Formats: sequence, C-alpha cells, structure tokens
Amino acid sequence: MASLKRWKQIGQGQFHKWETPGDEIEGVWQGVHDGRYGPLGTLQTTEGLITFPLHTALFERLKRVREGGDVLIRYTGKQTSKAGRVFKHFEVYVAGDDPLVLSTVFRPDPPANGEELQAHDHDHDEEPV
Repeated sequence: MASLKRWKQIGQGQFHKWETPGDEIEGVWQGVHDGRYGPLGTLQTTEGLITFPLHTALFERLKRVREGGDVLIRYTGKQTSKAGRVFKHFEVYVAGDDPLVLSTVFRPDPPANGEELQAHDHDHDEEPV
C-alpha cells in the first residue's frame, strides 16, 4: 500500500527557471555541477540554496567567478545574435576586491643559453583578459 504522506527531498534547495526578464538572484556562488540536462549553477541565498540551469551565455560569465564570491545574476530576456539565433541574455555582477578567477595564459619558457625565439613562437601569444 502506498503512503499518503507527501515527501519532499531535503538538501537540494530550490530550482529556478529563467523565464521572466528582470528575474534576479543574489547570493554566494557555490559553483557548477552536472545536471540531468546540462550544467547547473548553485547560489547560497538568504532563502537557502538555489540551483538553476546554466545557459551558455550565463555559463561563460560565471566560470570566471570564484567559488565563495558574492554574485548578482539578472536575466534580461531573450535576444537575437548576429547569426540570427535566439538566446537568453544575462547580466552578472560580482562584489568584493578579488571576485574573479585569474585566467591561465600559456607562456613558453624564456629561451635558454642565448637562443632566440623563432618568429612562429609569437603566433600563439594571447591578449590579456
């Protein structure tokens, strides 16, 4: 016989779908984890944990934020790219003196024993972020 009790899973927090332009979530960034249908992000807010889908534009912004950093995420609505694709657009704000993860840029070791860099060694230089 099935129980008539209504069960609620604990420890998972709330799930937020980005549907209404102007939706905002503010909290402490907990990082990215895999979800059933793609990457999910989690914030610790004053109301508890909130998990949400990481659409591409949002994922690209949040991957630069340190875990533990204060974040404000605002969904601004759907936009159309230059290629004609519709996507969800977000604004991401961070607080604090050092909220971003430093990007790692590959730098070759300096030449040894007076060797000179070849011209092709400069082809892969990257601009600072």
